[in-house]
This record gives sequence, structure tokens and C-alpha cells, in this order.
Amino acid sequence: MTFRSITSVQIIVSYGIELGIDEDVLLQGSGLVSAQLTDHEQQVEDKQELQVLNNLMLNSACPFKVGMALGCRYHLTSYGIMGYALLASRTVRKAVELGLRYLDLTYVFSKIKLSEVNDGLSLTFLCDIPGELGELVLVRDMLGAAMIQREIFESKDLPLKLQFTSPQPAGLPLEEIKQILGAEVEFNASYNGFVGLAHLLDLPLVKANEATARICEAQCNQLLQQKQNWQPTAKLVKDTLVHLGLTTSMEDIAKHLARTTRTLHRQLKQEQTSWRQVRDDVRFGIAEALLLTPMQLDEIAERLGFSDGANFSHSFKRCKNMTPSQYRKQAKKQR
Repeated sequence: MTFRSITSVQIIVSYGIELGIDEDVLLQGSGLVSAQLTDHEQQVEDKQELQVLNNLMLNSACPFKVGMALGCRYHLTSYGIMGYALLASRTVRKAVELGLRYLDLTYVFSKIKLSEVNDGLSLTFLCDIPGELGELVLVRDMLGAAMIQREIFESKDLPLKLQFTSPQPAGLPLEEIKQILGAEVEFNASYNGFVGLAHLLDLPLVKANEATARICEAQCNQLLQQKQNWQPTAKLVKDTLVHLGLTTSMEDIAKHLARTTRTLHRQLKQEQTSWRQVRDDVRFGIAEALLLTPMQLDEIAERLGFSDGANFSHSFKRCKNMTPSQYRKQAKKQR
């Protein structure tokens, strides 16, 4: 079970509504309700997003066309801190390497690799989801990646070719597809991917900023470690804390997860952690990111649910072996 931000589901539902599909139809069977779509801190399971995508596909005529239109809606800002890291990368190569390294922080379902194919470099995509849903997801993932390249190049036209193993969709003219993709297109290809990357990889990016890239990548690394290290119950508690708020009590968390506090305590103990440890990991993971900003300590303390700055400083030092001010000074020296 993997969790991800609800942002992608928000994009899917918004597009489906534009197509005239009722919101309840789009959410059917996903376990999600309308009220959750307005909560930008909400986390969803990957299977929930797939269900919403499947509902969209079942109410659409052409999976390929829907995948294209949907993929064009994923902008750099859709990826949070990772989007800023990509934008600030020094070269295309650095951006591609960073994107592949932190792929688990994105919304893709496809496996993506930078590979040498036919004496050239290609970004290949492999989607294991069968049928028309897999086609929709693959095209969405590829177009989402194309949108990233458009934005880091600040150009609507990509100097490369997109190729698909599927035949050209019936009723969809090739010129229309090229116009939407902003690149050359080939169907019935031997693999899905972007062709012609070699001459682009070492080009400098317009908004490259080494200091910003370093800070953003450090935060991406922290987010990825947190995502990979959570044990099942601890991860549920973490995601629920983020959803309900950092001041939520253990009793309320247990109630939300439909179990008793005793059961929750026992399950966390089996994972060699505790309620306090999980809560502190969430709080101080966010605190470290906020301390990289100019925000005042009292404001950070308030956001994290501490009674005052002194209480926050004491708790931070207990967990990190240094005060927030010391952490901030150390972080500035490392930039």
C-alpha cells in the first residue's frame, strides 16, 4: 500500500467534470468523498487514484486522447518541492537524474529509465497496468514528463520525438496529436519513450540556481526517506496526522483508524516505535524544512502545535541534539 498526495486526484476529477462527468461517478468505488478534494494535505492510496482514473476512462471514448489531455495538466507546481528542484537544476541531465532518483515522489505509475537504445539515449516508459486503463496511464505519465521538459526549457515545442508501441488512435489525426504533444510522434514503435535526448542533456537550464537546487533536493531526499521508512501502522498514523492536523490526539487518531488506543499502541510497539516517536518524526521533519525559511521560531512553533517557542526549542533539542537556532545557523553554513 503506497500513499501519495491528493493533488493528482484533484487534477483528474477537475478534468472529468469539464468533460461533463459527475463528481460522484468519478469517485465511485475509490473510498474518497467530495469534501476530501478540497483538503490539499490529504493523502490517498495509489489504488484509490487508479480507481478514479478507471472511472474517468469508463466514461470517455478514447483513452489515448484522455491521457494526452490529462497529462498536459501536470505542471511543475503539481510536484511540490520536487518541481522547484527540477526547475533549478543546472542542466537537462541533472534534471533527468534528479527526476528518476525521486520518482516515488511523483504521481506516475510507469517505470521510467534513461537507456541507450539503438546507439542513442532515450527516456523509456513501461506501464504494467493492462488494457485501456494502462494505455491512459502510460500516455498521461509520458505527457506529464513532457510538460516538465516544456517548462524547464520554457518552450512549447520539444526538440525530440515521442514514440508509442500502440497504433495511432482511430479518428485522431497525426497533426492534431503532434500539435498537442509539441513534438514529433511515432506509433507502432519498439518501445514507449522520448527519443533524441543525447544532444539536449548538457544544455544549461534557464532558471538554474545551484543553491536553490541543493536545498530543494535535500528536502526531496528527506521526503523520500520518510516515505520509504514508514512501517504500515506508523505510516497510517503519520498520514492521518498530516490529514487531521499535528495537534490531533492519539485517541482521535485511533478513532479515525477504527481501532482502540490500546491496539494502536500495541501495533506501533510491534514496529519498534511509539505514538510519541511517530508524532515527533512528523513534527520535526516539517520543522527542519521550515527552519530553512525566514519564518520566526514562534510562528513555526504555532504551526507545529507547540504552546510557545520555548517549548518547541526544548522538544527540538531533545530530538535533534541542537536548538532550532543552532540548526538554522548550521544549515546556512552548509549552503
